[in-house]
Parts: sequence; C-alpha cells; structure tokens
Amino acid sequence: MSDNMSEKLILEGHKAGIDLIGITDAEDIKCIPWTYPEKAEHYFPCARSQTGRNTYSPRKIMTGARAVIVTAMYMYGYDKIEKSTKGCPRANIGPWTRGYVEAREYAAGWVIGYLNRYGYHSIASNEIPYRTLAVKAGLGKIGNNGFLYHEEMGSYLNLCCVLTDAPLKCVDHGTVSAENNCGKCRKCSSMCPTGALEENGSYHAELCLHLWQQGQGMYGTDIPREERHKCLNYLMRTGRCLEICPKNSKLKPRKDFPFKSEEKEDSPLLEPLILAADEEYRRILPYHVYKYGIEAIRRDVIIASGNSKDEVLLEELGKGLYELDEKCRGLCAWALGEIGGRRADKLLSEAYKTEYRESVRQEIEYARKNIKERG
Repeated sequence: MSDNMSEKLILEGHKAGIDLIGITDAEDIKCIPWTYPEKAEHYFPCARSQTGRNTYSPRKIMTGARAVIVTAMYMYGYDKIEKSTKGCPRANIGPWTRGYVEAREYAAGWVIGYLNRYGYHSIASNEIPYRTLAVKAGLGKIGNNGFLYHEEMGSYLNLCCVLTDAPLKCVDHGTVSAENNCGKCRKCSSMCPTGALEENGSYHAELCLHLWQQGQGMYGTDIPREERHKCLNYLMRTGRCLEICPKNSKLKPRKDFPFKSEEKEDSPLLEPLILAADEEYRRILPYHVYKYGIEAIRRDVIIASGNSKDEVLLEELGKGLYELDEKCRGLCAWALGEIGGRRADKLLSEAYKTEYRESVRQEIEYARKNIKERG
C-alpha cells in the first residue's frame, strides 16, 4: 500500500507540474552548519524545529509525522529582468520573488489535497531544514552557495516540505556531504557581497544581504554607510549566489508555470520609487516586496539609487532631502555623494543650510567630502 501510494503521489504530482518530489522519514536530521544569531530577535532558520546544535526534528512541527514529502518547482525563466542602462536605472527584486510563495503554496496544496483524499493529515512547513531534507529524499545535492542543485535544473528550485502521517515509502540518501557538483569552484563565496557564504559551506545568516534588506540581519533596520555599496541594486530579496553560479549559466527557461502570481515588474525603475507614496508602492511592487513595509523598501530604493551612480536620479534625491523622514534624508545625502558631480554637491550644500537633524548633517558632510575627494 505504501509503495503504491508513494509511486502514485509522485507520478500524479509530476503531471500536475511539480518538477521534483521526494519522500523521506521524519526522524531528527543533522543540518549543514550555519552561525547562530548574535541577538535573539534576529532571524534564525528553522528555530522552531531545533532540538540541538545543527539538529532539527520535523516532529516538533507535527507530532505524528511519519514522512516528509519534499517538492521542488523549477523557476528559471520566471523572472522578466531588465538591466539598467544609462539614464534608466532599475532595481532588482531577486529571482522568482513574485512567485516565491505562490509556487510553494501550489505544490503544498496539491500534495495535501492528494493525501486528504485518502484520509491522511498533512501540513506544510518551511521551519525545517528543507534543503537538507531534499538531499535526504534524493532530489539533489547542496552546492557551495547553500542551495539545492539538480543536474538539469541547476539551483533555481523553489522547495517546499509537507509533513504527513501517511504510511509512505521513505528513502534515505544521507544528508549533506562535501561531495557536491561544485568541484573547486568558489565563485559564490568569493563574490558574496557581504561574506555570508564561507568556503567550507557554512552560512552566516546575519551577514546575508537578503536579511539585511528585510531588517533581520546583524544591522537591524539601519545599514551602515560603509556597507551600503554591498546592497547593489536589490530590493528586499537577493539572488546573487544563484545569478553568478557557472552551473546555472546554461539552463533553459521554463515556459509554463502551473500557478498564477502578480503581473508586475521584476526590475522596476528606481526614479519613480524614491518619493513614491504608499499607494504607488502597492501599485508598482509585488506583494512579496511590499510586505516588508514602505520604510524598508524606500531605504533600499535610495541605497540602490546611490549604487547606480546615475545622474538622472539627482533631482528626485535632491527633493528627498526636504520631503522625506530623517533616516531617508540622510540616505538621500549619501546617494547624492555616491553619484557625485557639481549638481549633486550644490543640492547638498543648499539642503545643509536648512537641515536641523545632526544625523542628516553628518551624512551631507560625508557626501560632500566624498565628492570633493573624487574630484
């Protein structure tokens, strides 16, 4: 019965558009190493299922779990990325952000619905180490970038775990080993902007740019001046370690996706976002970016504007020196300093005359010094 049900679930799931499905047991699992948060309020992956150092239990999420079903949706080709050009600087919201939740919910909903028809209880969870469980279930190996890697689909895989009390046939391919498909390549760790990926495969969550931009990393909601250039042009969700992976360079885009998501830009123009009102952010940006709040988004927009070095943004940033809150005024000053030039310096000089907040005045002074030193 369990063999037959497992085989049918995998076969029917593939027909429903779920690219990979694996089934493993719900026993405690050792996970790849990552550093632990320095502050209790900072993000820590899978904290709810933790039973010991680098050890996690699916049964802390679902007491009667007998199996874990791991699904993977191939997402390459989902994004419609447009690169920035001079006079037309754009943001990047990261790989498959628009469909991040939708893909997972589609796969989980299908699996849960299938098992419900047989009278079994199932729940989806992202609070267990799903990449390690995917390896155990035979779906691939974890690369040096920390993502699951599959020979045909690279690391563009959106994973989901469903815990169930169904008596399914479970496999155990072991957990993460040093033998991945990366060979001696260390491009992801060497090019990680913030050093979150280490060469030994460990992951420092508090250093991850993805978490910095959500206010959950080591700096909370304030990214220091000396670190802002590392944010590049990303908003809220990054994918640098996927984009630069040589193994992903020859992937073929998927043409059809079995789920729906918002039809919004993956690389919106920066200029309209600098001073945009709340309703404009809602209109332009997908929910999975907007959900972190207008303050966090505007912070990342202004930082991306400075990193763009594009003079077309000078006027909007100049207006921001008067119209935005204290934190964003300071960021606008920094961004103007990064873009540089006589016009930027003049805008900063004029704003300094009326600025009364010391934090903003310091940013203006730093920006003008930055412009002067660069000539």
